[in-house]
Amino acid sequence: RAARTSRTAMVMAASAPRTHVGVTSPGRVSLTRRGVRATSVLGSCHGSSGASRGAIQVSLRTNNEHHERTKHVVRSSDDTGGNYSTFKANEVSHDHGRNEAVIQPSPVDPGCPFDWWKDAVVYQIFPDRFALDPNGPALAGAKLDAWGSAPQIRSFQGGSLRGITANLDYIQSLGVNTLYLTPVFLSTANHRYHPSDFMKVDPLLGGEDAMRELVDACHARGMRFILDGVFNHTGRGHWAFTSLLDAQEQSPYVDWFLPKEFPVRAYDVARHDVNYECWWDLPDLPKLNFRNEGVREHVLEVAAYWVKEFGIDGWRLDYPIEIYPKFWREFRDVVRKENKAAVTIGELFGVRPDDVGEDGHFDSLMNYAFGTCAVGFVGGGVALRQDDAIGGDYQITPVDADGFRKNYGDVCFAYQSKHKPGPSSNPGGRNNLGAGSAHPAMLMNLFDSHDTARALWMLRGDASALKLLTLMQQCVPGPPMMYQGTEVGQTGALGLEGSGRDPHNRQAFPWHSRDSWNQDILNHTKKMGVLRNGSLALRRGGLRWRDVFERQSEKGDTERLVNDPKLIVWERFFDRPGDGPNALCVFHADTTDGTETLFVETGFGPEVAVKTLFASNDETIIVGKTTDSRGRVAVNMGAQSGLVVGPA
Repeated sequence: RAARTSRTAMVMAASAPRTHVGVTSPGRVSLTRRGVRATSVLGSCHGSSGASRGAIQVSLRTNNEHHERTKHVVRSSDDTGGNYSTFKANEVSHDHGRNEAVIQPSPVDPGCPFDWWKDAVVYQIFPDRFALDPNGPALAGAKLDAWGSAPQIRSFQGGSLRGITANLDYIQSLGVNTLYLTPVFLSTANHRYHPSDFMKVDPLLGGEDAMRELVDACHARGMRFILDGVFNHTGRGHWAFTSLLDAQEQSPYVDWFLPKEFPVRAYDVARHDVNYECWWDLPDLPKLNFRNEGVREHVLEVAAYWVKEFGIDGWRLDYPIEIYPKFWREFRDVVRKENKAAVTIGELFGVRPDDVGEDGHFDSLMNYAFGTCAVGFVGGGVALRQDDAIGGDYQITPVDADGFRKNYGDVCFAYQSKHKPGPSSNPGGRNNLGAGSAHPAMLMNLFDSHDTARALWMLRGDASALKLLTLMQQCVPGPPMMYQGTEVGQTGALGLEGSGRDPHNRQAFPWHSRDSWNQDILNHTKKMGVLRNGSLALRRGGLRWRDVFERQSEKGDTERLVNDPKLIVWERFFDRPGDGPNALCVFHADTTDGTETLFVETGFGPEVAVKTLFASNDETIIVGKTTDSRGRVAVNMGAQSGLVVGPA
């Protein structure tokens, strides 16, 4: 394959920044590429795709700079590449009636090889900043910043894969059963989204042997392993791009990229004056040309290689929207050929039911929509902060209970309404996942990551709000994802008063400063893992809103429906008794006051013995031991508290 031609000689040079040494010429040579189609536009995540160039207004973040400018978002396409789904509010908005199911159950399905994903509890690791190799630096003589020093855009602190392996006991103590690592490719960047070689593990992380040890150790513990793949661009140090810089239009890889003119200049050039297509106008991220057969073959080779050679259990795919959808179906087919149980998770924002599921392009999505709803609810009593993370795609607005039910209900309805149980309508479908959209239980729910400000920073240090947020995350369908350090109360390197954005949200995990750990949040996180793993209803049950009542007389013979803007209740349920016991989830976000005794519909039936599966504090209790004649349970809720109840 073209990807392997003269590759070995270039790998060494690809691992470090370099000065352009390409062809010098007194003039600039315009490029006309043969056999290349025009690009088409993809708008914002809630926009549409079309055949002409267009623009969207974004708040663009680049390192420490902040620019308000018009940005052209371009994706590669061809005549059969397909389109990404378009969010239209009137298509997914739905007013759910009382006790109507928002999400249907998704019981265990032995016919689906990757049914395990619905039971995943995911921990995201940024390898350079998680843990040092206990045996010393992975690469002798490397210049590294001190562990725990202020994070910088370019510098490394030496976190390694063996450091992760050495701390698997700690990770499992959180209830985690799935690791998700940001890229480990050979790279000139500490985050490794600037890949120099997709087929190599960065020696600073320990190389291929350390990678195999980590994945094998995870599997020996019954854990799964997801790797981050960034394929719409390379770094400037990538071996194919350095060939372009050296040989210019004579490079065998000239059509792997999208030069606008020659000579191509990648260094010592103003950011907006680069003369090749690059991701978000960043010179260090040259875009790959997916209309080129060699590019497509190489990325598909990479997709299979990591599954076959290292045994990874799936890919998280970075910003895939700039590559045409048909390619991602091919990518998924290649991955499944190596491991039919492997999953692909797309980083798509907004509500995109047509892009996920057996008839879509990915098995799962990063469901930032959950974070938008949940952070807005638990943070309604504090002055929420946010930055323009991810180009402004992740925005949070305070909402009350009605707002949460409406917004999150619409998200769930969008996916559930387009999901059809049974075999796929895609002729290539090889499992019983169903047709149409993915079930909401396949979506990975998160509220922060290495790309956003930390949740505790957004909540201005309100640990009780963060604890309520993590409880809500455990109580909705779909694998919960936690970013390293959230469980010990990290807010960002500059603290609550400084910036929460990259690179400050990527500080080293505080192994060096255990006295700084918030033990209350840590203990709560461990309880969340026990709760999620111990309740099939929380992982697989459907979801329906439940009503709350107050008794209005001493005899209790009159009552009224409670409409508390700080109170949300839902039931996680099964339709068939043999699928498992149901669970009732109650969340009270008021920051100062608790409630009087409330009577909450359970769906369990009348006179059913009940038990507490989790309660936030001593003021949050079940009053009595059974449901009443109407199937309701009496509860008292403390301030900023949650309660999960199940049949005894």
